[in-house]
Amino acid sequence: MAVPIQHIIESVHDASRKPERLILLVGRPGSGKSKILRELASMRGWRYVDTRMLITDDILEMVPKARPQQAPNIMGEALSALKGEVILLDGIEVLFTPVLNLDPLPLVKQLSRKHTLVVAWPGDYVEGKLVLDYNGRTHYCSIATDALTVIGIN
Repeated sequence: MAVPIQHIIESVHDASRKPERLILLVGRPGSGKSKILRELASMRGWRYVDTRMLITDDILEMVPKARPQQAPNIMGEALSALKGEVILLDGIEVLFTPVLNLDPLPLVKQLSRKHTLVVAWPGDYVEGKLVLDYNGRTHYCSIATDALTVIGIN
């Protein structure tokens, strides 16, 4: 596990020079993403955040149509309040919940313009595309990852 951790640390350093400071840690459920994030939090003092913490009443109470425009600001404020150099975002599966009406990858990309994020992505990285594993099912809607830093965990 030391190699992925060192790779993540180096990727965070490299990302600090990019407009979107986003590192995706990709692996299927049970691959160790959460363990790696918690270890990084302990080693580096980076902030570990369960994404459910970002789904506030302000977001839940707004009409679903408004969420894609308003949620990034609300979540960004919550992340800013943490005052973390790097934020380790785990449990993003909650963002895929249809009732929230959010598109997780553009959302975390937008958040990474103000915060350096290492995000645990549930699924696979195949031929330069993210494949989502949500609720135990693989969704074959793949998402291109142009110019993103992706670290696969087996």
